[in-house]
Amino acid sequence: MQMKPKSPLSSWTSLTACALAVALLLDAALSLNGLVPDQAALFPSAVASLEAVATNVLPSGMALAGFASGIVLAMAVIMLPMHQIYRSREARLLQERERLAAQNARLVHQAASDGLLGIANRREFERVLKLEWRRAARERQPLSLLMIDIDCFKRFNDTYGHQAGDTCLRGVADVLRSAAARPGDMVARYGGEEMVVLMPHTSMEGAMRMAERIHAMLAERALPFAASPVAQHVTVSIGVSSMLPVRNGNRSVLVQQADEGLYAAKEAGRNRTAVVPNLRLIGHDEKPQTWTHRAQGT
Repeated sequence: MQMKPKSPLSSWTSLTACALAVALLLDAALSLNGLVPDQAALFPSAVASLEAVATNVLPSGMALAGFASGIVLAMAVIMLPMHQIYRSREARLLQERERLAAQNARLVHQAASDGLLGIANRREFERVLKLEWRRAARERQPLSLLMIDIDCFKRFNDTYGHQAGDTCLRGVADVLRSAAARPGDMVARYGGEEMVVLMPHTSMEGAMRMAERIHAMLAERALPFAASPVAQHVTVSIGVSSMLPVRNGNRSVLVQQADEGLYAAKEAGRNRTAVVPNLRLIGHDEKPQTWTHRAQGT
């Protein structure tokens, strides 16, 4: 035998009755012992009857318990929505904080990166060089640098156009990123078509192996350059420097020595690596004492 569902009117009546009962009990509890004046009570006659019953029948302890129960009920009714509002606001604030942190990270990355090549820019390179120089001096470890320049890049632009030149720069930057795959290595754009690879904890031998790897990978990639006087593909000249930094030493010497090596590699015919062991001022008529290594397979 199925029961008939209650009508909405019946449910509403039950809820209204419950609400009135709760209000009556709360009002009576607050009216006990004169906490709420009689004239301010919601139901004066009912409150008076309940007070008489509480005075004649209930002990004072039970009256106090009833009062406390009313206070707890009132606090629960008030505090529960407030707690929900607080949690919702806290969640929104946390989401906003995460959004701002992600946006700040993007801005920091943009400020430290070259917009065209996606590698570090010169400012970021100089910042990291300062940190790595101090770390190498503290740990007594060598620090090495490659200074890399694309051979005859102006002729490349004149032959193929500047858009193709940008594509060439990106291709060389991709090769450098692939070659310098260790977590501590840094590839950066130094200026124009010049790029650098900074290698902590790397000796001169390790830096030379890195240079050879870059020459080999460029030859394998074979970016077309038919007008090049060096090869039929894009090539680079590389200057190498390696030092054991000292705490108060001049870190710019590492860059200057790599730049001297780059100059020597170009003077020796390009598409090769050169090392200038001792940095010194070179006069117009002087030739630096260098060790050069021509790239294989080109």
